[in-house]
Amino acid sequence: MNALPRPQSGPRVGLITYALDRATGGIARYTRELRAALLRAGLPLTILQAGRELPPSPTTVQLPGAGLLPGLMTVGQAEIAWAARRHDLDLVHDPTGVSPLLLTTRQRVATIHDVIPLIYPAASTTLDRLIYHRWLPSVARRLDAILTVSECSRHDIVRLLRVDPARVHVTPNAVGPEFAPATPEQITTVTARQGITGPYLLYVGSVEARKNLTRLLHAFAALPEDARGWQLVIVGASGWKSSPVYATVEQLRLGDRVRFLGFVPDADLPALYSGADLFVFPSLYEGFGLPVLEAMACGTAVITSSTSSLPEIAGDAARLCDPLDVPGLTTALRELLREPAHRQELAARGLARAAQFTWDRTAQATLDVYRGVTGGIHRVAS
Repeated sequence: MNALPRPQSGPRVGLITYALDRATGGIARYTRELRAALLRAGLPLTILQAGRELPPSPTTVQLPGAGLLPGLMTVGQAEIAWAARRHDLDLVHDPTGVSPLLLTTRQRVATIHDVIPLIYPAASTTLDRLIYHRWLPSVARRLDAILTVSECSRHDIVRLLRVDPARVHVTPNAVGPEFAPATPEQITTVTARQGITGPYLLYVGSVEARKNLTRLLHAFAALPEDARGWQLVIVGASGWKSSPVYATVEQLRLGDRVRFLGFVPDADLPALYSGADLFVFPSLYEGFGLPVLEAMACGTAVITSSTSSLPEIAGDAARLCDPLDVPGLTTALRELLREPAHRQELAARGLARAAQFTWDRTAQATLDVYRGVTGGIHRVAS
């Protein structure tokens, strides 16, 4: 196999892309958008593809043994090390956080989005707990740099993984131009296809314990009669310990007032955000909380939690609530549903806030870290 062609100049970076051939979650979206923005910046980027290649690229190296997470962390270690040597890479970046880089002799960078399994172990899978308790504390201290997505996550990584603060850098998530206010026609088309009738509140994210949906359901059920004309639409696949959420709907007899859409294609999300009267995201803990920013970019007023990274991301553009305070969440819902002018004010602030987060800025901040750990190497494609 011949060495791959490189665009323009800069350190030669291998970016590991994992699970992009599956339903897009937050980390997959980050990987995909960062890859595109780094290529727009002209970085000599080689894609180390774990899983089916999407889309085909002349600068892609397949990692055939690393299509699933156990393979990525075992066979993938050797495949990544081989690719780094074979293609003369200066640095390898793992954006998934699991850091399969122990055999790689080049500079090593990983994005650790959060350390939620160390903070909420009961709300994490067994595999996540093993990775974060047994694997990451040792591996993180061997990385040349760690990227993360918020100051909140940076603080937690330094404290819980016991790494040098100087090696942990914040490169925030962002929203692409597709997240923008949709037209009435676009909203009608998507809501009709999804079976939504009438006004609605929206949640987007996985259906799991940490997302605090049972308290949201209790708050929603407690709304007074004049605020019961709205449906609560929940978008997202079922995750760890999701059964209590569905049981709560039955217990509270919410029936047709709550609609679960499951996984929804990315193309439908802007219209769903735009059509909602409120976006509600009462998560107990987030490393970033990307749906909050997406809703803001679509011109929708947001209620979110006053904990973890969410105040940092939302700024003054959202109504913040204690996620454990069900009556307080009910009050926030009731007040904003009764006050369209206040919703419009929050929506305007949200649009301005979301505009501060772009993937090109994230890529530039990431590139600054790459240059720092490689000593400013400036390669020119040959």
